[in-house]
Amino acid sequence: MLDFTFEIIDEFTINTKILYANEWFTFNIYEKDQVWTLHPFDGMLIRNKDMCQLVVNELLKNKYFHVMCAKENILLSEIRTTVDLGNRANPALPEPRPREERPVDDEPEDVQSFMDNHSLDEIMEIEKEIVHTRMSVYKQMLEIMFMQGASPTDKEFVQIQSVFTMWKEAYEKITGLSDSDFSGGKKRW
Repeated sequence: MLDFTFEIIDEFTINTKILYANEWFTFNIYEKDQVWTLHPFDGMLIRNKDMCQLVVNELLKNKYFHVMCAKENILLSEIRTTVDLGNRANPALPEPRPREERPVDDEPEDVQSFMDNHSLDEIMEIEKEIVHTRMSVYKQMLEIMFMQGASPTDKEFVQIQSVFTMWKEAYEKITGLSDSDFSGGKKRW
């Protein structure tokens, strides 16, 4: 069984999954302003810097990840992360820098550029992937909580279950929208 998979969403976005300690962790790699950035989708990694460091180090050592990057002309030494990993265990690996926040004034240009470079079908697929990833995170949280003895009578379990249900409903709605063709054969915007 492979411990790494990836899906090329478009020329600027790749979704990757790595198996670490029998758990799959999802990362998004995207290119913006000629810089490739690695972003963890799993809430556990975003909240836990030490765990994120371990999984990112494993990802950066993975030979299948190296081949994918080489095929996509991504230099390992130039990959950055959105999570500040601070002191990394392996100094031979590239030091990440946190993503810089954009001023609010840039938002309309970015949205217009996004719209110009993606069809409605592509945008719906991107959104489905994002929502599916969030839904999966909360499902994993429920499973972990259940294995630790939590039940539907626990307040925290109920709250996480509610958030999972909201993401699941959002995914079903987006899937329904993407399955519908409202264009009538017209151009997308």
